[in-house]
Amino acid sequence: MHRKHINVLLFLTLSFVVLALPMGLLFWFLGQPVAARSYNPQGPGDSYLALGDSLAWGASLDDPATQSYPALIYAELNAMRPIDADNLAVPGETSSSFLRRQLPRAITLIEAERAAGRLVSPITLDIGGNDLRAAERASPEERAAVVAAARQNIAVALDQLREAAGDAADIAVMTYYNPYGGETNIVNSEAYWVDQLNQAIRAEAAQRGVAVADAFTPFEGGRAFSYTYILLGDIHANAQGHRVIADQFLAALAYE
Repeated sequence: MHRKHINVLLFLTLSFVVLALPMGLLFWFLGQPVAARSYNPQGPGDSYLALGDSLAWGASLDDPATQSYPALIYAELNAMRPIDADNLAVPGETSSSFLRRQLPRAITLIEAERAAGRLVSPITLDIGGNDLRAAERASPEERAAVVAAARQNIAVALDQLREAAGDAADIAVMTYYNPYGGETNIVNSEAYWVDQLNQAIRAEAAQRGVAVADAFTPFEGGRAFSYTYILLGDIHANAQGHRVIADQFLAALAYE
């Protein structure tokens, strides 16, 4: 009887270990950071798609059709090889409204192009800036929550764009410039929160092999005064600023 009890106990113990091991491995796996995926350019396709907010739309420019950064990117791409272009950007778009309205339109367009045997590439995106602007007077806790929500929305957007466009499409997302001045290391300053948003954008892009156009660095050192209308109370980039942003996207896409 004693030996039987020992055998039963041994069986139950081994069974628990066998059953618990996969769950333990699962918890270990879920606790690990997602590995970064490097961006590998595939090259322009048949159509370029620009997505985003008023910046991609070309707000405050004299002629958005020629001066906006998507228009400048298109001109460079079209000089390499003939390519079509669509700009679905919406002024005032937030990361939440993007998921509800602009993203479904983009996916419909991408899927229609693929059904016709055409590749939409590259796809450029700027989103999240209006989320931050809407929370300018909020508490630090509320602003942190806004950045976290924007990060989640950007992740969803990038995943859905990748699923719709396929692996042959290049996707590039932009970090935002800081038109306010100040230092990013001063906690809760405007510069600090722009940097927090940009870190979130970079992190989600890195997990998906998405190119990142750095629009933050070229506007630093007081250059935002030259590249935006901030001295007139308007945070939007001017024509010179859009040229800089376009160049950053083109450098990130790395087609040359």
